[in-house]
Amino acid sequence: MPSVRVFCALLFCLPLTAQVFPTGHPIKPPSGGAMLPLTPVEYQKFATANEGYSFVKVIRKLPTNLSPDYRLGYNFIYESDNHGWILDRDSEGYKLFLDLKGDGDLSSSQPFRFHEEGGVPRIDVPMKDGASPWVARFELVQSPGGAAVRINLESYRNGKILLDGHEIPFRLSGSSGRYGLPGDQVSFDREGNGKYESYWPGDRWVNLAGRTYEFHVDPHGGFLTLKESDSRPDRPSLKPGSPIPDVSLTDLKGKPHAFRHNTADFTLLEFWDTHCGPCREEMPKLKVLYDRLPRSRFDILGVSSDESEEVLKKYLAEFAIAWPECREPFEGRVHRLLRIDGEPTYFLLSRNGEILDHWVGSGSTIPKIEAKLK
Repeated sequence: MPSVRVFCALLFCLPLTAQVFPTGHPIKPPSGGAMLPLTPVEYQKFATANEGYSFVKVIRKLPTNLSPDYRLGYNFIYESDNHGWILDRDSEGYKLFLDLKGDGDLSSSQPFRFHEEGGVPRIDVPMKDGASPWVARFELVQSPGGAAVRINLESYRNGKILLDGHEIPFRLSGSSGRYGLPGDQVSFDREGNGKYESYWPGDRWVNLAGRTYEFHVDPHGGFLTLKESDSRPDRPSLKPGSPIPDVSLTDLKGKPHAFRHNTADFTLLEFWDTHCGPCREEMPKLKVLYDRLPRSRFDILGVSSDESEEVLKKYLAEFAIAWPECREPFEGRVHRLLRIDGEPTYFLLSRNGEILDHWVGSGSTIPKIEAKLK
């Protein structure tokens, strides 16, 4: 009942011209890439590299009776901070320790046990720190390097917009029980073909059924509000075959790079940051390809959202990354214009700035590039 009262109260606050469209219950999307946990020695290097970052909660005290093969991980985002976790195994199977308090002390922590669901070992942990209750999902997968963990903190809620006889499906995507924050998505199936176009809440306007609307997302994800606005042009297309928006960024050495003007037949535009596990996993593979091909044939331009230029430079030097790197906040102008809603995000561009391919996530990057090179 409290959620109903909140919903009604918000309706009374909305302008009379606004229209409200409710959503259904939260749904878990398929899990993304898995993270291979670190050995104690590797984790200590991670801890040292992140000293001074208050949002990174490093594990300091371990549970008792761990096996010699325990591993440590990070990127469990809880209460807006990056928390740690431990994967271990005993006679009953794999178990997971979570630093829910964020104090780095797991000495008295009790483990969560994986259970089989659809052939996948899984743990669903109810959370209470968001605008509404949500579930953090952990899945165990086997990789060439050993047992890895998928962390899924996301959810989406579907709804339908009815405008002048047009029915337009929409979807609100959020994380950690929150919706409408920077990095979240509002997606519309404007053509009714099952293909959703993603918008950031900060985009504010969308063209639907021949009119422009300003949209607002309920922080609980319970509804979407539309208010008719002055007419605005559609956003630039990011589909293959379209020109990349005519923007530029300056690299760490002060050299500007215009995205539409490239010196190689194929240029990979990479949006990433040093705290992104999948980004770090893809980097050595990209370096091998970059070192193998001539610059006239293939080039890379990196755009990192790292807050610290010092941390970024240290990482690039450690792994001998030679291609130019720019730096812009995740909420920056270019990130928003190119609708970067996850890391890593890649654009493969031609010499004249045409988008040849565009994808999000690691694992398929090298095959996609090599297919175009052939």
